[in-house]
Amino acid sequence: MGNPQINVNEGETEQQKAYTCPMHPEILSDKPGNCPKCGMKLVPRKMEGNESHGEMNMNKQAQENVPMLPEKIIGGGKVVKYHLYVKDTIVTYGGKSKRAIAVNGQIPMPTLTFTEGDTAEIMVHNLMDEATSLHWHGVMLPNKEDGVPWLTQKPIEPNSTYTYRFPIIQHGTHWYHSHSGMQEQIGMYGSFIMNKREGDPTFRKGIDDLPTVPLILSEWTNLNPDNVHRMLHNANDWFAIKKGTTQSYLEAIKEGHFKTKVTNEWKRMLAMDVSDVYYDKFLINGADGQQLSQFKAGDKVRLRIANGGASSYFWINYAGGKITVVASDGNDVEPVEVDRLIVGGFGNLRYHRYHS
Repeated sequence: MGNPQINVNEGETEQQKAYTCPMHPEILSDKPGNCPKCGMKLVPRKMEGNESHGEMNMNKQAQENVPMLPEKIIGGGKVVKYHLYVKDTIVTYGGKSKRAIAVNGQIPMPTLTFTEGDTAEIMVHNLMDEATSLHWHGVMLPNKEDGVPWLTQKPIEPNSTYTYRFPIIQHGTHWYHSHSGMQEQIGMYGSFIMNKREGDPTFRKGIDDLPTVPLILSEWTNLNPDNVHRMLHNANDWFAIKKGTTQSYLEAIKEGHFKTKVTNEWKRMLAMDVSDVYYDKFLINGADGQQLSQFKAGDKVRLRIANGGASSYFWINYAGGKITVVASDGNDVEPVEVDRLIVGGFGNLRYHRYHS
């Protein structure tokens, strides 16, 4: 049987409000148990004057000393709904048939587009034989919608549906991905675009009104991602051999770094310890190329670029000239022209415009 949930009305005593969930404080119970929403263990509700340690609730004095940002409320938006159907598939990106995960029949997942002030309502239909979840990278939202299994929610079990619902209170380019196991590395990633609302005082004519193309960069390995994880823990040289980046003791001695080589070997740190995984294919929007034939010479285009890769850094350049960077990590920046730029992994997002 599940844990009873008590609706607390006026006149009820503090003794009736005995246990609550650290992640879902609206859950109240008169006895110990697990949260019906996320499965976490219920903890004693902190009472006024209780000085016990180890709980997430702060006393009144501590709360008064913490600066709080004003609640951001944006009206006038609409509810934007998406249905995402998660299903196993087979791909041949690396020349071999391998298992992947497609959402709505595609890799990457569909681009989700909103306007600041909207309410996102995203229904995830898990058609696989394993649990899944979705995390919204860099998006400001209520903690219970963050999509981390057994921390903010229960996993989305096979053949079940789960609905995420949260307000869009920002604008910018971000991405979303599975937060279950290694599913993100076999297809569960996609672009998450939030446009500025009409009348936004920060709207930049000639930038924010340009035609937009979302691009999400990623990589593919024919190896099982769990095996990649194990090989990294074992400091296996196989990836360095495949990439031609192994370093011998003789090379270290010639460069005067024999001691460093020995120290790093002792720590199981390979010579190329950044982006050290060998990949069979690098992808842009789930393919090895992207044609933008809808544009003609002289057009200005805004590329919203996100790095959805597991461990790669990508250099971006444009054969037709300089790139004008107009935002970084979802935030507007003073436009600056560059010859090329690097798009970092797992959290470093960029979007640009260029002359084609």
